[in-house]
Amino acid sequence: MRLNVQLTEDEAAQLSFIQGQTQQTPDEIVKRAIDVYYQQFHGQNSDSLTRLKQSVFVGSFEAEENLAANSKSILHSTSKK
Repeated sequence: MRLNVQLTEDEAAQLSFIQGQTQQTPDEIVKRAIDVYYQQFHGQNSDSLTRLKQSVFVGSFEAEENLAANSKSILHSTSKK
């Protein structure tokens, strides 16, 4: 398939920047962008656990400073309630 695209000045500057960073041709950049979009949307159909495993999510929460050291006693006191 052949594409003919008219870019704005900002888009042309962005493409030029990407070319400078990657040493890729505009054709290669567009093909890579399509691949990235495809993977993003195709991946939406996978199950939640797979998406979570593939994500960069680490997680965070607030807790007592000594949570690790006192985890057993905290668990026991919580389970008694």
